[in-house]
Amino acid sequence: MPALKVRKRLSREYIFDGVANIELKTWSKGVSMYFPDDTLAYLQGEEYSNTLRTRFIFDEEDHSYRTRIDLLCEMVAGKKVIHVGCVDHNIETVRQRIKRRKWLHSRLCESALRCHGIDTQEAGIRYIKDKLGFQDTSCTDIFSDQFAGITRSDNWDYLLIPEVLEHIEAPTAFLRAIARKYKNDFTKLILTVHNGVSRDNYLLARDGCETINSDHRFWFSPYTTAKMIIASGLDLEKILMCRHGTINRRALWRNRFFRKHPLLRNDILCIASFR
Repeated sequence: MPALKVRKRLSREYIFDGVANIELKTWSKGVSMYFPDDTLAYLQGEEYSNTLRTRFIFDEEDHSYRTRIDLLCEMVAGKKVIHVGCVDHNIETVRQRIKRRKWLHSRLCESALRCHGIDTQEAGIRYIKDKLGFQDTSCTDIFSDQFAGITRSDNWDYLLIPEVLEHIEAPTAFLRAIARKYKNDFTKLILTVHNGVSRDNYLLARDGCETINSDHRFWFSPYTTAKMIIASGLDLEKILMCRHGTINRRALWRNRFFRKHPLLRNDILCIASFR
């Protein structure tokens, strides 16, 4: 594990780079939320507490309320990326979401220089190839020889794993295997997961209810997502809270609330680099 570097700021807060870096660059306006210095030892497994309280430090970017799709499309603009889980559950889901411009893979293809989609759903891949015309796709597992060949077929920038880890039995082991096998094939890994401590979940729980994708195994939080990424052997560079779904611009009070309270948004987006 590389040594943790610390840069002191005039306000006596700290910004970190190295294994637990939460930013892509040094302190300036426009960077994202990061962990305070007293949390990093816990993220790295050097300290333990069964009542750890983490108070995040926010900046201007965190108070910009944006959707997951908009952020991802901005990040992949002009890049060559591979999108894991491109079918998005099933064919009917694709049909419904593409009508409302909510199908992530089509939006990524519009923005990226090249976006290759993979999924293990054979019928879904056949549908988006034959019916929708997305030929740059493959029905394969991420650890298959076929996928290894795809990674060698171009100079890829990013590996995207959006809304997949909730479906994996052992997400840390899954990411660790990716970090080991593909560390020379991509510069960044970008993932998104649902936020278990969102306002939506709180309101449902208050009424004695939980609404969840029936195939999900896990809920995540900013801390547990960061912990998982670091434990997998990746370097966490940036973490953002965003909206999974659309944002109604006319819902002024609701949008103002989520701009003020980033941790209560329903999706977590992380950028990590390979060591």
